[in-house]
Amino acid sequence: MNEREQQRKFSERSTINKSTFDAMNTNQTRYSNGQGKNVLPTDRDLSGTSSYYYSTGLIYLTGVLFAILLFIFVIPLSENIVSQKFYSGAVFLLCALLFCVIMGFLWVNIGLKFIKKYRS
Repeated sequence: MNEREQQRKFSERSTINKSTFDAMNTNQTRYSNGQGKNVLPTDRDLSGTSSYYYSTGLIYLTGVLFAILLFIFVIPLSENIVSQKFYSGAVFLLCALLFCVIMGFLWVNIGLKFIKKYRS
């Protein structure tokens, strides 16, 4: 007896038909996660998500560009503000970089809060 015949005889002798097995399997997977939810994702309204991701990406991009441009302009403009000894050291570059990173982070953070406020 070949394997196909054995499979056919097993399916004939099986006490559970296919629809009952599918229902039991669906119930098992539905309640196995403890939430009582379907495993498969449901259809939901995705109309506003692309504009949200576009605006979020735009805010991140402008935040990075703002920090870079600020760093470019802070270096020559602060030559007259700080002492020449401090300006010629590496600590000044580190402080300027830290300042620009913080300002870029604030730009992004305020922009995301602005989006969240007007989105809801």
